[in-house]
Amino acid sequence: MPATIKLDATQSGDLEKAASLLLAGHLVAIPTETVYGLAADASNDQAVRKVFEAKQRPVGHPLIVHVASPDRISLWVDQIPDTARQLIQAFWPGPLTLLLPKKNGVSDFITGGNPGVAVRMPAHPATLATMQRLGRELVAPSANPYGRISPTTAEHVLEGLSGKIEAVLDGGDCSVGIESTIIDLTGDTPVIARPGQIAQSDIEACLGITLAPGRSASQAVPGSVKRHYQPVTPTVGVATDRFAGLLPEVTPAGEKIGVIWWQSAPGELASESIMLSADPNEYARMLYTAMHAMDKANVDRIVIELPPRESQWLAVHDRLGRACTEQFA
Repeated sequence: MPATIKLDATQSGDLEKAASLLLAGHLVAIPTETVYGLAADASNDQAVRKVFEAKQRPVGHPLIVHVASPDRISLWVDQIPDTARQLIQAFWPGPLTLLLPKKNGVSDFITGGNPGVAVRMPAHPATLATMQRLGRELVAPSANPYGRISPTTAEHVLEGLSGKIEAVLDGGDCSVGIESTIIDLTGDTPVIARPGQIAQSDIEACLGITLAPGRSASQAVPGSVKRHYQPVTPTVGVATDRFAGLLPEVTPAGEKIGVIWWQSAPGELASESIMLSADPNEYARMLYTAMHAMDKANVDRIVIELPPRESQWLAVHDRLGRACTEQFA
């Protein structure tokens, strides 16, 4: 395959080019508010298969269908309950994915053979404009090799997939920085299947109900595998109250460490360090960018100071729990 081309999301001609490549069955990495997605025409099974090949993603892992407007989900979903309509009204376009009963004919390559299909409307104007030009929906899992850190810039995409996909549409840095909240609406009671920026309290306030704690999704959802979002460099998470004492212990003699922290400055123990915000949303926005930077630095180990164990940090802890090979909480 020729070198991956970089398109400019601010240029109408480049949006047309992205749409034409997708229509021809090629893969294009697209910007969203969450992370960059590896897009393929959702109605083209051959194109969808290419997503799995480029990412080296195991077949059977479900994908999210991205729509350009709420009325398009009826092409993919068998029934749209009132709860879904309320959530769409409140949070679309935005970082909320709905798991709903799929319509007959929806490809098993998209659903992983499950009875539900995940759908969302992204908030990035360039991706919406591309889909409007295309006139079709897109599947768009994170545009990175399977299991590795999700990309939040076009450069991150190229680092992982250059030469494996036709193009990346550069729409700047992602404003949310972690994957969407997924809510399972296939059962009697809504269930959060993957936490994200839109929190349980937001969903409860919208629907006027209290979600049952501890219930799991009815089926597998994207990003639910145990090891995911991982740097190549071995990565350890350490709680704030143990950070100062454990930092020397988790660093074998002679190793260079890179530290991602938010409260406890590592001092001279770190060869490289990046400070993140104490605000949960800002921390989330910068987390993958910091992990990418540390993965490229000349360090033997990455140590991440874990944020507080509070509800507003649930999505961040979910990602860190999958990214770290070991945690000292």
